[in-house]
Amino acid sequence: MKTFMTGVRRVIAEKARLGRKSKGFTLLEMLLAVFIFSMVAVVLVQIFVSFTRLQRKVANQAILSQDMRYLTEMMTRVARSNYIDYSLQPYATKLNYIKLVKPTGGTILISKQDGVQCGDPTITSCIMLSKDGGLSWEIATSKRVNVLNFDVYVRPSNTPFVPNSSGAYDNNNQPFVTFNIGLEYKADNANEGASMHAQSTVSSRLYLR
Repeated sequence: MKTFMTGVRRVIAEKARLGRKSKGFTLLEMLLAVFIFSMVAVVLVQIFVSFTRLQRKVANQAILSQDMRYLTEMMTRVARSNYIDYSLQPYATKLNYIKLVKPTGGTILISKQDGVQCGDPTITSCIMLSKDGGLSWEIATSKRVNVLNFDVYVRPSNTPFVPNSSGAYDNNNQPFVTFNIGLEYKADNANEGASMHAQSTVSSRLYLR
């Protein structure tokens, strides 16, 4: 009887031991869990990187919008309130600068300049403004904002403020300026860059005759 009870206890103990083992994880289950965790971590990292890159791109686009708004407002203001300098007439089909004469005297220049003049090694060109005929210049674009194009068209190409051979003025040709500006933000990561283009036409409000 004693031997039988000892055997029963041994069987129960063995079953309990096997039961405790069955509650653990197998190697395959551990590998599967590690794989799933790794995949989730990779997806989360990619989402974070994409979100950060999108935030930077939006911020760079905002800088471009601010620069473009400033440039168009500046060009509109100076073209409306100053005379087009027709001493350079006839104007070429397309220029990368505009020269204006103040009503009180003096010259205003707005010009596309190369990167050396801009003092920014990340860009190749910028837009600069001179209020004293080119003696001193100020940069009109922000850091890392590269000027793709700054095209200026002046119409008419010859001054309408000088009478023709019959002594009459060309009244149908009020001077106006059309400018086309292309900007890009030079980010360290090309995927975070941005570009923008704008075009506007402004007529002068001043009359010489």
